Amino acid sequence: MSLRAMKKALQTIIISALCLAFQNGRAETVMDFVKPGCTVRHAVFPFYSEPDRKLSAVVRVEKARMDYQRKGFFHIGVLPVCAMEGVTIEILDTRTAAGAFQQMQRWLGAGDENRVELRRVKFLFSTNSLEAGTAHCRAGNRWELLDGVRLVAGGNETRAERATFQVAGREAGQVVLEAAPEAARIFPSLIAEPEH
Repeated sequence: MSLRAMKKALQTIIISALCLAFQNGRAETVMDFVKPGCTVRHAVFPFYSEPDRKLSAVVRVEKARMDYQRKGFFHIGVLPVCAMEGVTIEILDTRTAAGAFQQMQRWLGAGDENRVELRRVKFLFSTNSLEAGTAHCRAGNRWELLDGVRLVAGGNETRAERATFQVAGREAGQVVLEAAPEAARIFPSLIAEPEH
C-alpha cells in the first residue's frame, strides 16, 4: 500500500470516528472535529428534534479546516478561525427548525472565543433558500450573512450585500436584508412556528 493510500485510509477512519462521536453526543462543538493541521472533507452532521428524536436538519460540509480571519486580502495570524467551506444546511421540518438552529448555535460555539466561519453557505427550506458568501454565528441567536446574500422566497429572488438571519426567539426565521438605497428589508419567517 502506498503512503498516499495509507494517509487517505487514516483520514477516512478519523472522519468516521468523529462522525460517530458526534452522533453519540460526545462531541460538544465543531472545534472537537477540526484541529490545526487537519482537514475534514465531505462531512455530514444530523440534528434531531427533541424529545421525539426525528431528523430535523442536516448540515453538509465540503471542507473544514483551521484558518485565520481575513481582512481584505490579508490573513491575520493571531486570529484563528475554524473555516467550514461549501456548507449546506437543509431544514427537513420547518416546525422543528428553531430547535435545530439552537443545537447548531451550541455546536458552532456562538459567543465563544473560538470563531467559526461558514463560507459559501446555503440554507434550504421546503420551498425557500438563502445563500451567502460568508456566515458568522453570533450570540443572541442571530447569524450575520456577508459577501453577497441571495434570498429566494415565494418564487421571488432578492439580493443584498449583507443580512441578518434570526435563528431563535420571537423572530426566529426572519431575514433582514441590508441594501442601498433601502436601509433594511425584513422578510417574514422562513421557518414555521412550533406547534404547542
